[in-house]
Amino acid sequence: MTATDRAAEIAKIQETVVGMYSEHPWPLHRDTDEEMGWRLKCLGIVPDDYQNKRVLDMGCGTGEYAMWYAMHGAKEVVGIDLSEGSLAVAKKRKAESALSNVDFRSMNILECNLPDNYFDYAYSVGVLHHTGAPATGFGHLARVTKPGGVVIVSLYSQYSRRILRTKQQVCKLLGGGDIDARVRWGNRLFGGTLRKLDRRYHGLNTEQIGYDIFGFPHESLHTAGEVIRWFDENNITFKGAFAPLRVRDYLYAFAQPEYRTFRATFDGFPVMRMVADTLEKLARSRGDGEIVKDFPRPGPLSRAMSQVAWILFGLRFNCFTIAGTKNG
Repeated sequence: MTATDRAAEIAKIQETVVGMYSEHPWPLHRDTDEEMGWRLKCLGIVPDDYQNKRVLDMGCGTGEYAMWYAMHGAKEVVGIDLSEGSLAVAKKRKAESALSNVDFRSMNILECNLPDNYFDYAYSVGVLHHTGAPATGFGHLARVTKPGGVVIVSLYSQYSRRILRTKQQVCKLLGGGDIDARVRWGNRLFGGTLRKLDRRYHGLNTEQIGYDIFGFPHESLHTAGEVIRWFDENNITFKGAFAPLRVRDYLYAFAQPEYRTFRATFDGFPVMRMVADTLEKLARSRGDGEIVKDFPRPGPLSRAMSQVAWILFGLRFNCFTIAGTKNG
């Protein structure tokens, strides 16, 4: 494929993805407080990393994460996205909150023209895998972050996403290029899957979740090793992962009190909740120890063991997140 053909392919992917999320913004309802405390603890993030700092949300969608940082002490939060429907929701949330430290802008994350070394804390959650050029987007995420700043990326896992991917491929085969048809087939054949996922959002996104799961035009799957290579290529040092990428880090994670709040997101996943509660009891018996700000870099064996284990819980954890610190 020539460079011109590749550029045209990426442009087409972007057009269809942006179009779908403009018409069907996702999510309309998410209790961000439920997940952020435990997630950030596992990533080695502490409030000093983002409080009184400049924060970038690359692919902000409906703005729930950007709003969370704005409400929790960030000096300036910039959210960028191309989906006008999603941005309209984000801007409405800002207006209703009266926050002055958050701004939402229409911008192509693959042609990001934000200044170099500007943000103290930059993240992209669940977006780059929909672009057709995730490494390009990540390069911009790293470029705009200051040396010493934090970079966070969340992507679909090549391991845990596989089971759901099979169901998605069935719907794509039956529905073809018609996104609405794919969603109808998803509801018809895999209604149980959608109900379980919807319970994770406490039944507040019933009308939208089918599009995010079965209607999306494009996605790529990734491994932790691949993302850590991106970090190396962009001079970023590993800081932490969610879910953890070393077995011993799970004991640390489940010893943290924030797990009790995150536990509510296991609605619809009773087996996962049972396993997690068992790990919590085991971890609490060992004590939580000091707060970890930088976890050891996981080796190939640890990464493989963790990612294979994710397969069992892929419906709930089909994304993984890795954080790092940009070197000077």
